[in-house]
Amino acid sequence: MGYREEQAILNAQTEVPCPGGGRDQRCKMNDVVGRSSLRTQKGEYKFKSSAQSRAKSALRNWVKYQEEFYKYYNEILATADITVKK
Repeated sequence: MGYREEQAILNAQTEVPCPGGGRDQRCKMNDVVGRSSLRTQKGEYKFKSSAQSRAKSALRNWVKYQEEFYKYYNEILATADITVKK
């Protein structure tokens, strides 16, 4: 777990509103997090690297906490008392 989950989230499709009032721009999350700018029909976004860095860090933490959650979830199931009804 980890890298694949990050890539799945970064490859997810999203829509970014056009700053000039045009149609929303369809792109991947990675286009917003990984590029310095994004052009739309009637405008352009120039991203700040500090905000992108915080987003990447939050993504890593999110994946890490998901792994921890599933570990404890599996432990709950493994240590539970099981009763089978007939």
